[in-house]
Amino acid sequence: MPTQMVRNPVRPDQLNVLQQVFDQACIEHNINKASPDGEALALILVHSMQKGLSEKEKLESLAHILAESRQT
Repeated sequence: MPTQMVRNPVRPDQLNVLQQVFDQACIEHNINKASPDGEALALILVHSMQKGLSEKEKLESLAHILAESRQT
Protein backbone atom coordinates (compact mmCIF):
# COMPACT_ATOMS: atom_id res chain seq x y z
CA MET A 1 0.00 0.00 0.00
CA PRO A 2 1.45 3.42 -0.94
CA THR A 3 2.47 5.73 1.85
CA GLN A 4 0.62 9.03 1.95
CA MET A 5 2.44 12.20 2.88
CA VAL A 6 0.80 14.15 5.68
CA ARG A 7 0.31 17.80 4.82
CA ASN A 8 -1.38 20.12 7.24
CA PRO A 9 -3.34 23.15 6.02
CA VAL A 10 -1.52 26.48 6.12
CA ARG A 11 -3.06 28.95 8.54
CA PRO A 12 -3.40 32.66 7.67
CA ASP A 13 -0.57 33.65 10.05
CA GLN A 14 1.68 31.01 8.46
CA LEU A 15 0.76 32.22 5.00
CA ASN A 16 1.97 35.68 5.99
CA VAL A 17 5.33 34.22 7.06
CA LEU A 18 5.59 32.24 3.81
CA GLN A 19 4.89 35.38 1.77
CA GLN A 20 7.57 37.34 3.63
CA VAL A 21 10.17 34.59 3.19
CA PHE A 22 9.28 34.10 -0.48
CA ASP A 23 9.33 37.83 -1.29
CA GLN A 24 12.67 38.36 0.45
CA ALA A 25 14.29 35.35 -1.23
CA CYS A 26 13.09 36.52 -4.64
CA ILE A 27 14.52 40.01 -4.05
CA GLU A 28 17.85 38.78 -2.66
CA HIS A 29 18.40 36.20 -5.40
CA ASN A 30 16.84 38.09 -8.31
CA ILE A 31 14.15 35.46 -8.89
CA ASN A 32 11.10 36.37 -10.94
CA LYS A 33 8.14 35.20 -8.85
CA ALA A 34 6.25 33.95 -11.92
CA SER A 35 9.25 32.05 -13.33
CA PRO A 36 9.68 28.27 -12.98
CA ASP A 37 12.30 28.93 -10.26
CA GLY A 38 9.90 31.20 -8.39
CA GLU A 39 7.07 28.71 -8.64
CA ALA A 40 9.32 25.86 -7.48
CA LEU A 41 10.55 27.90 -4.53
CA ALA A 42 6.99 28.78 -3.50
CA LEU A 43 5.86 25.16 -3.79
CA ILE A 44 8.75 23.82 -1.72
CA LEU A 45 8.24 26.46 0.98
CA VAL A 46 4.51 25.71 1.24
CA HIS A 47 5.07 21.94 1.34
CA SER A 48 7.79 22.37 3.96
CA MET A 49 5.46 24.38 6.17
CA GLN A 50 2.67 21.85 5.69
CA LYS A 51 5.07 19.16 6.88
CA GLY A 52 5.94 21.08 10.05
CA LEU A 53 8.77 23.50 9.21
CA SER A 54 7.17 26.65 10.60
CA GLU A 55 10.02 28.72 12.04
CA LYS A 56 10.70 31.77 9.89
CA GLU A 57 14.48 31.51 10.28
CA LYS A 58 14.51 27.90 9.11
CA LEU A 59 12.29 28.72 6.14
CA GLU A 60 14.64 31.59 5.26
CA SER A 61 17.62 29.23 5.41
CA LEU A 62 15.83 26.73 3.20
CA ALA A 63 14.89 29.44 0.69
CA HIS A 64 18.50 30.64 0.59
CA ILE A 65 19.84 27.12 0.02
CA LEU A 66 17.30 26.47 -2.72
CA ALA A 67 17.97 29.78 -4.44
CA GLU A 68 21.74 29.25 -4.32
CA SER A 69 21.46 25.70 -5.65
CA ARG A 70 19.58 26.82 -8.75
CA GLN A 71 22.57 28.88 -9.85
CA THR A 72 25.02 25.97 -9.95
